[in-house]
Amino acid sequence: MSPPPENETVDVLDLWLLEVAMELPTPLHMLVEPNPHVALNMPDDPRFSREELCERLSLLAERGLIRIHELPDGLEELYSPEEISRAIDARKPRSFFGYELTPEGGAAWERLARPDWGRYVNAGQEPTADDAPNAWVIEAASLETAEEELRFHEQLGDENQPVHESKRVEELVPWQVTYWKTLPRGYRLHYITVPRPRDVQRTMSVPARPPWYTRAWL
Repeated sequence: MSPPPENETVDVLDLWLLEVAMELPTPLHMLVEPNPHVALNMPDDPRFSREELCERLSLLAERGLIRIHELPDGLEELYSPEEISRAIDARKPRSFFGYELTPEGGAAWERLARPDWGRYVNAGQEPTADDAPNAWVIEAASLETAEEELRFHEQLGDENQPVHESKRVEELVPWQVTYWKTLPRGYRLHYITVPRPRDVQRTMSVPARPPWYTRAWL
């Protein structure tokens, strides 16, 4: 399927659907929750009817901007609104249908959202062989950005106190930023934490960080 022209229209509702799956493939059933924006960690949602949702997803798939298939690795792709509607309800214990951006879909999102990948950070608990709850990891385009994120974690006042002496840096060449986006270089900072009492007042006083891309405000 050939990529859409750069000037082909992507309206704010299409952009919202692209933004939803910008970092991770998204289960279809999350789009029909009573409050989808809460489930998807978005500021708002378009309140699609089920019919309109399926039609928009179908058009995005036909244009080659998204792939709709069984997650995690189903090969058969869905295109019609009727198939998509049925797939929303087709949940199994370990798999379900969802959608992800194609490289063309990622490029369309980038043209409108204008992300600053130099400020992007992927941070969280690190999966380990023994499922240790105190192992954490930060990925960023520069060591400075990774260190800034570590300081942010330290300021949060949550139950996990970073141990600076445990830091270990890994260079990523190339850096697979998301499932569809790759940059020439990045850094992964590993560290461990120790328990500390939660400081709710400190958590509430941490200022919000400015967004690293232009969000799809509805």
